[in-house]
Amino acid sequence: MMAIRTTCLLLALLTQQAQAQDRPKPGDFAWRAQIGLPVGALAAQILLPAEAMAQFRSPARQDLRVFNADGEAVTLVLLPQSTGSAAAPRLQTASFDALPLVESAGGQAPAKGTVKVQMDENGKTAIWVTPGTTAASTDNASPASPALLRLPAVLLDTRKANQTISSLMLEADLPANMLVHFNLASSTDLVRWTPIALSGPLFRFDGAGAPTTHTLGLRQPLALQDRYLRLSWEAAGVQVKAARGDLTPAELPAPRLRLPLVAGQSQGENTLSWPTGSVAPLAGLQLASSRANTLVPVRVLGRNDSAQPWRQLAQGLVYRVGEPGQESVSPTIDLNGVSVRWLQVEATHGMSLAGVTLQASVEFTPMPLVFLASGKPPFEVAVGRERTAPGAVDPALLRGVLKGRLEDLPIAQLEPARTQDLSAWNTPLLRLLPGSGEQRKLLLWLVLVGGVLILGLAAYGLFKQLSVSAAEAGGKR
Repeated sequence: MMAIRTTCLLLALLTQQAQAQDRPKPGDFAWRAQIGLPVGALAAQILLPAEAMAQFRSPARQDLRVFNADGEAVTLVLLPQSTGSAAAPRLQTASFDALPLVESAGGQAPAKGTVKVQMDENGKTAIWVTPGTTAASTDNASPASPALLRLPAVLLDTRKANQTISSLMLEADLPANMLVHFNLASSTDLVRWTPIALSGPLFRFDGAGAPTTHTLGLRQPLALQDRYLRLSWEAAGVQVKAARGDLTPAELPAPRLRLPLVAGQSQGENTLSWPTGSVAPLAGLQLASSRANTLVPVRVLGRNDSAQPWRQLAQGLVYRVGEPGQESVSPTIDLNGVSVRWLQVEATHGMSLAGVTLQASVEFTPMPLVFLASGKPPFEVAVGRERTAPGAVDPALLRGVLKGRLEDLPIAQLEPARTQDLSAWNTPLLRLLPGSGEQRKLLLWLVLVGGVLILGLAAYGLFKQLSVSAAEAGGKR
């Protein structure tokens, strides 16, 4: 009994000591990187890489610290994030009517007030547009001449719009369950045309909540003033009625951080799943197919524990189509900051993932931070520790101390990172022990070995006492 009391007392003392030293240390964190502080800087910015974002153990990303050479946590603040989320309010232009383009075999204007549009360099084909007409009015009117042919193209008159756009949202009827590729060009005189690069096709799949998009992304911002836009396509069954431009924000969001996931685990012909390894908010999921001419609508699901049911997060389309070197590939599926430990992708509309190798990558919104260089260098940034209290302070505290904007501070370079797997020792019992990760593990082994020895000695003493008692009882007989 004395040995058991001694063991319990030892554990109680260790618990008290751990509670007295409940401040995190650098060795408690899963990911660490030394900071290359700019010469003479009193404070600096840090841009965490994707590998660090994946190590967060808190959805609020509060398990983040910057330490000096003495292992002291220094003051840090998190700067506001520019998310660029698809869920953010969209600022748009006014609506531009889609003016149908028609071809005249005789080369004569089909109606009074009709304007000629040159579609190619030779200019031999007579193409006309009538200002004020729309796709609907053209459909309802009787043709002025049997020689007129309506083309799969429309004109947008954006000359009076003194704005710059980053994408074009169409009001259009699209054929179901297929990709529709568009071509866009701009002109100031309806004669010379400049192609505008687009980032992907449009599509509309059948069913409630099925993947669909009516927004054409532009690879570069486009100024609308004093310009016409010509939109054309080849697919049948397309009718464009109008369009609006999404305004280019005054400050473009920083590019997302992308981290490839391990190979997906097959759950049958229609399903793949991946561990994300983190609870950090996910901005998006990029799915890339290794097989050419792939087109699969998918549903994205997530959960944090195997005991939980899967919940739907988004729907999207995985595709890779076109000639080699000019292929169109599927864009990122927005997840809007959801936090899940597991992701699952299911093929829908009766399609299959059999034979399709998908490379999945998660995307994070960049999280810039500023730290005050107090204490001795070198400094070290650390990420990834269970049950850690928030360590960042309000940015206003530093803004009142440092001159200039925090966003203009120099950016510190990070040295190669060090990672360690905390899952083997970051249990509730180990968190009670003082010291860093490896120190805790060694201390726990010492406690366990000591406890086994003490219990073994106690058992031996008890066995010896029982043997003596049995011998005495036999002698009395």
